[in-house]
Amino acid sequence: MRRRDFLGGSIIGGAALATGPSLLLSACGSGGDGAPTGGRDATLRVINAQSLSSLDPIWTTAPGTREYGFLTFDQLVAVDAKYVPQPQMAEGWTVSDDGRVYEFTLREGLTFHDGAPVRSADCIASITRWGKRDGFGQMLLPHVEGFDAVDDRRFRIRLDMPFPLLPAALGKSSAAACLIMPERMAKTDPGTQITEAVGSGPFRFVREEWVPGSKAVWERFDGYIPRKEPPSGLAGGRVAGVKRVEWAQITDSSTALSALQAGEQDYWLIPPADLLPLMTGSPDITIGRRLSTDTCYMLQPNHLQPPFNNPEIRHALALAIDQGALMRSITGDRPRDAHAVRSFYDRTSPYYTEAGSEAIASPGIERAKAALAAAGYKGEKVILLSGAEAPASNLGQAIEDVLRRLGMNVTLTTLDFASLIQRRTNRGTVDAGGWSLFVTGWMGSDLIDPAVHPMLRGAGTEGYAGWCTAPEIETLRNRWVLAPEAQQKPIAEQIQIEAFKVLPYIPLGGAVSNAAWRKDVGGVLQAPYGVYWSIGKQG
Repeated sequence: MRRRDFLGGSIIGGAALATGPSLLLSACGSGGDGAPTGGRDATLRVINAQSLSSLDPIWTTAPGTREYGFLTFDQLVAVDAKYVPQPQMAEGWTVSDDGRVYEFTLREGLTFHDGAPVRSADCIASITRWGKRDGFGQMLLPHVEGFDAVDDRRFRIRLDMPFPLLPAALGKSSAAACLIMPERMAKTDPGTQITEAVGSGPFRFVREEWVPGSKAVWERFDGYIPRKEPPSGLAGGRVAGVKRVEWAQITDSSTALSALQAGEQDYWLIPPADLLPLMTGSPDITIGRRLSTDTCYMLQPNHLQPPFNNPEIRHALALAIDQGALMRSITGDRPRDAHAVRSFYDRTSPYYTEAGSEAIASPGIERAKAALAAAGYKGEKVILLSGAEAPASNLGQAIEDVLRRLGMNVTLTTLDFASLIQRRTNRGTVDAGGWSLFVTGWMGSDLIDPAVHPMLRGAGTEGYAGWCTAPEIETLRNRWVLAPEAQQKPIAEQIQIEAFKVLPYIPLGGAVSNAAWRKDVGGVLQAPYGVYWSIGKQG
């Protein structure tokens, strides 16, 4: 076997931040003059409008469950700031000369929150369960001939052919990531939600303090052994700088603003853009980025039901979308925070291209009306779903207006996010509780390549809500995963060209997701999603 040397000190890319809590504060410059100290026993109080509705990290793509997952569990492999897979729980791995056998070695001393050691058997069971639900995993597992637990710290993955993206699959940063849990939990049927919350990450979920729809709490896990490398993306040392993290689900923006200004809360994850001026210049509040990419917004049609099962009607709607106007509805007087989206890949992706984007490049309501009439729209009822919280609520109202001007028979239904997640699973007609369109947004890191992109699919009812059927996209996607690196970019471009023909979803634009935090909070690390392990707090 030949050695892949992914051991300590191998992390590349990103700022080399110090890993102690006080140094993290100083390095990020968030704590004012000098770094606050003495915050190891502090509680970080977080305003999060998203509900934690499921304790199963691979059950839903909901942001609340995703961030819960990364707070509570750990990864065998994690991607750095350049999306290069690095060892996380793994000490390293080797690859056989024929590329068909990977052997992973766990770091010494890893334990779960219940005190049990992390073993090879836990990793094997976790990878197996994850691979049956996640899109990337579903491409990997068919090529796995078997797993072998060499001992408690070493295990092998045997493949029927080389799969060079295996570390990238295990280290994906997007929703439904491969997180390691005890074997007894991972043995749960992937079609059944797990109800335990035992991970091995830097924070332990406090189940007895969880109030769904209101509150979630974590405590620092003192048995966690962080890596020694500085953080980079999701890789490197995950150092818990506070004793407790408390989420308060506050959906009313005025209430959230007052709580932050009064010091009752410390960190507001997604403040609406129209409230940012009320915090700008405050001696007590910092406005900054917590994500390494922008948020990309989309309109998801239902491909199973009229009227958007007709591709010509989807294209007519796309012609009505003025991205600039829609993004102004969520960025307000901060136009610099918005940008147009002419690609199915994030603008930070090495696969970014605008090939095929002529379908959305020249919007116009009159052209859209003519196209809609030619497509045969007959006044069918359109149910538009939108989250009740900003910015989704702003976009929902703006799109409702577009649909009315287009002449569509639209009803806007606003729901809390947990209810929207549930409603969008209904494949029935609108008269049977179904839907026609819903507004959503994904972090740019979720749209980096064809393997992790959850919506750039054509898998029908086996895929993401909306259920686009596009066999050519699926064929190209599978080809991309197994292709040599030099051939991947043209395949990714062809996937996009096909996607603009089919329109699995309609891009609405992109925007910076600003956060706000008190001045005594620091170490807010820009990462593919919101992380908490780098954050410290004075007092």
